[in-house]
Amino acid sequence: MGLLLILPILVAGYIFCNGSVYRQATINKYDGQLLYLLVAKTGLFLFAGAATFSFLLMYLSKHAYFGCFSADYIKYIKAFLGRNGIVSEASAPLWAFFGQASIISFVLAWWCPRLYVFAIRLRHNLSSDQAKAFIHHYLVPNRPMTKQLLASMRDSQSQYMFSMDDRKVYVGRVSSVGEPHETGGMDEDFEIVPIMSGYRDKDTLKVTYTTDYSAVVEEMAGKGRPIGFTILLSQENIVSMSRFEEEIWERFKARQDDVVKKKKNLFELLIDWLKSFKKAS
Repeated sequence: MGLLLILPILVAGYIFCNGSVYRQATINKYDGQLLYLLVAKTGLFLFAGAATFSFLLMYLSKHAYFGCFSADYIKYIKAFLGRNGIVSEASAPLWAFFGQASIISFVLAWWCPRLYVFAIRLRHNLSSDQAKAFIHHYLVPNRPMTKQLLASMRDSQSQYMFSMDDRKVYVGRVSSVGEPHETGGMDEDFEIVPIMSGYRDKDTLKVTYTTDYSAVVEEMAGKGRPIGFTILLSQENIVSMSRFEEEIWERFKARQDDVVKKKKNLFELLIDWLKSFKKAS
């Protein structure tokens, strides 16, 4: 009986930890006996709740009658177990109680993590991926870069600029962040829906955009061939990440062009002065 009691506790704990978004992201911090105790503790809480619910079902079934039909299903289980010689009739209710509690604990272990994600989706009006990103951002300890990526997934109306270590620059919206795995936390890779891309000048670090993806997408959609694509990037290659505001970018670019134009005019004036000085001499 003891072994059969431990088994559903561990199975329920494993089902919950495997289905919980939070536990999937943090389970890599547990190892050996700590991992075993975590699963056992989780399963114990689930089994305790299931046992309470099982007791209420058995109690209500003994006191609920629907006309000529009795809701006491335990007597049918007791008769079945005793008739087939599986257990004695005296211990049959106890076996039925623990069997029912085990099944309920498995259902709770599967259902509770999904109910939590659904509640967050309903409360914050998020998609399934955005709800998972919400949990990772606010509940799971992550690096600042990962937290920023997770937060940007909720901000679907804004664009972000990513400067890479190879001087490439991407502008787009984060569509997904790497899934957590059991051994090493979250994956480093993430996907963006690109709007523009370019590069930084090696000497001046000035950004020059060379590809406008939005124009291509709109052109293909106008021809009846809507397309959607993403670019896979790695967090370890990111130098900086910032929100991209097109209006601010245009103003900043215009100011840069004015500075370059003034330097060019100043250089031309200097050349003209040198030429005139040479002629005078």
